[in-house]
Amino acid sequence: TMEVILARAPPHTQVTGRLRMEASGFLSGGDAAGASAVPTTTTTTTVLEVPATMEENAAADLSSMPAVGAFNPSPFQSVENFVTFATDDAEVEIEQEGNVATFASASAPATPRVSVTWAATEVESIDAVTDAVTEYVPRSEVPSVVEVTLTLPPVVPEDEYIVRVPGKCLPAGECIGPLPEFTARERVRHKVLLAGLCATRARQQAVGALMRHRLCPSVVKNGVANLRGCVCTNQTCGDYFRLENEAAELLMLEEAQRTLRGVDPVRWAAKYTGPGQCPWPVKDDETEAAMRKLGLAPSPTCSVRLICSYEEHLRLVRMAIVGAKSHLNIMSCYFFANEAPFVNIVKHLLPDAAKRGVRVRLLLDALPAQSALIKAKLWGPMTKYAQGAKQRLQFLDFYTGTLPEAVKSCPPGSFRVAFFKATDKTNGHAIKSHMKMFAVDGRLAIVGGSNMLPTAATGNNDCDCLVDGEAAEALDANFAKVWSEQTGEDVSVTPAHEGEAAAQAAAAALARAAAAGHSTPITPAEERVLEQGTVGDAVPTLMDERHPLEETLAFQWHERNVRFVDVMSRPGSQGEDAILRGVIGLIDSAKEEFLMCMGFCALHVPLVNALARASRRGVRVRLLLNSHFSCDLRPPMTDLIAGARALLVAAPHAEVYLTGPREAWDVRDEEARGEREAFEPEYEVNGCGDVATAPYMHPFTFVHAKYCVADRKRVSLGSWNAWARSAFHEAEMNLFFESEELGEVMAEKWLEACRLHAARVKDATKLAPGGGIFAPRGCKLCTPFGGFVGDAVERAMNGSLPLEVERA
Repeated sequence: TMEVILARAPPHTQVTGRLRMEASGFLSGGDAAGASAVPTTTTTTTVLEVPATMEENAAADLSSMPAVGAFNPSPFQSVENFVTFATDDAEVEIEQEGNVATFASASAPATPRVSVTWAATEVESIDAVTDAVTEYVPRSEVPSVVEVTLTLPPVVPEDEYIVRVPGKCLPAGECIGPLPEFTARERVRHKVLLAGLCATRARQQAVGALMRHRLCPSVVKNGVANLRGCVCTNQTCGDYFRLENEAAELLMLEEAQRTLRGVDPVRWAAKYTGPGQCPWPVKDDETEAAMRKLGLAPSPTCSVRLICSYEEHLRLVRMAIVGAKSHLNIMSCYFFANEAPFVNIVKHLLPDAAKRGVRVRLLLDALPAQSALIKAKLWGPMTKYAQGAKQRLQFLDFYTGTLPEAVKSCPPGSFRVAFFKATDKTNGHAIKSHMKMFAVDGRLAIVGGSNMLPTAATGNNDCDCLVDGEAAEALDANFAKVWSEQTGEDVSVTPAHEGEAAAQAAAAALARAAAAGHSTPITPAEERVLEQGTVGDAVPTLMDERHPLEETLAFQWHERNVRFVDVMSRPGSQGEDAILRGVIGLIDSAKEEFLMCMGFCALHVPLVNALARASRRGVRVRLLLNSHFSCDLRPPMTDLIAGARALLVAAPHAEVYLTGPREAWDVRDEEARGEREAFEPEYEVNGCGDVATAPYMHPFTFVHAKYCVADRKRVSLGSWNAWARSAFHEAEMNLFFESEELGEVMAEKWLEACRLHAARVKDATKLAPGGGIFAPRGCKLCTPFGGFVGDAVERAMNGSLPLEVERA
């Protein structure tokens, strides 16, 4: 508890106070098994002499002294957004930078639940200091008690990466990094995996054909019932080319899978289920007001707009590039060289920007590029005759022709491209960058689930938002950190700022020369510098100019002055997922409704636990997930369905919706109220009449969006998927918002996507292996990622989830 005791002395004396802080925190640290130990508790006490917030008044005019309520605006000072407290035996500090608060001691990292009390409620307590105080402090203006509780996430040391592997990054002086291709051993392994998948699929198809044959007696059908293939055999892996993609996906995951053999899911989950471990990081209105009274820095804010359509997204990106004046920073995991809008950006728009002086930096992940190239080269000279030949050649042409030619056409250093390549320093498994962002001039940024652009397949069923202000600056800083780690180039200073610094340095040099009496002739360029201003004067920069989109969007933001927190996760051997902590905090903050839409999802114990706890306290919990009817990846399907099953076992009232055919009983609220027309499914069944196993000829859409909404006023949005890969293998970037306008429009987006594309599953038994049309039976085409989801199912069924743990 922080206690601030104000002491008021005569007006010519500076006022000081005493501050006491007691913080209980939780220690976290990695261990050799690859998962953090169960947190322990520590307590730290601090006493600090607080400097005055009022200036010295040498005159004895008591009437000039402000009332307590008018002091600016706190009992202690905050310098450059940092407030520091110190003790005699250990250094302890709370850092408040924007809205990111951390707590650390000299001995060990800790996480406090900090209660802050500004106590100045009794006029008598001030009278005790000096009688003179009562002459200028009216009783009515004494501030009331302000109580604030801040819960901060654990401080966990970052996993270290090996990133500057020779030939795997962007060499100094080069504008494009080497193409990231699999090694010879990896190419052989890809073929082995592909052969196994082909054999599995052929066996499943043969059994399916036997089952559907009209001459096949029922006794034979019953006898081979357990041998029937998964219901998705002819959908997600409906052709050989798709199997090549699945084999590449399994190959990319193999190293991470080996790392997980030493991870205990129970110990890993314990990091996220204890009290105080997973707070919602954005301050609400009440806390924000109280913290401002205490003098802590205000939360960063931005304007926010949900991008509502595929066409709008394309238009915004084009306008952002065309109007850029300083720099463009782009991170994308996948690049779809088979779609014209993607190619047009790299081939034309970005080079045009670079040629007019805009600094362009593009960071693509290496693993998807490796996958595309191995498929493009697998058949060698016979590629043009292979299945999917057109797409193979499009990707090969992009990586070997279009991309390097676009970079080469620009002035040296203006357009640089790197491929994210990192391995965990402890266990050596590959780290994948799944982060997506598009930032322009440090003034505007797009963040969400789309890879540079939404694809034609996902269309309007992705989720991205446009932000400005401090959010755009924060995303720019995140990019600069990752880019510097990958390439060694510092892009935290923009070209505009570089020009400003150079101008000021030149002006300073000339001023010093003049002061020393030198009569060196001044060049025209130097004369222009001097005309702009000497040191200390504001030098006009491109950063001072508004982007044309800012003028266009003046009245089109969904909401302005929105508080936010940006979080960039750093997965690795510890299994630390900072975004997961925030999402659990979001679930715990919900009082009436919680909506989740996830492109990929594999609910583990921390999420099942939080969702079940919310459902049991009366929150309407609703999840919209993909299934084999729409998903573009096959390996996660077993984990996806098993995680949904675990949730329904633990929280039977939770509403789980999966993309797929709806049944007649599945009537939505808005349809029952007459606000929408009744949904009439138009599904065709191909083959036999066994609906449980027959493949559907379906129009189901892949819902690629990744967002959560609590009570229609708190939002999580970004690239993060709700699975353990985000803790061990895939780096993500999300924004957390406090915004009623954004929450409302995203809730409507969720409801419409759910109504059009998904079916509700009520019975957990329908999600048991082979239990229904959504549940795969499991085979080599399905590969669980570690034992995290299996642990959730087991603990949900035996009732051992830690549901009794209360929210901090």
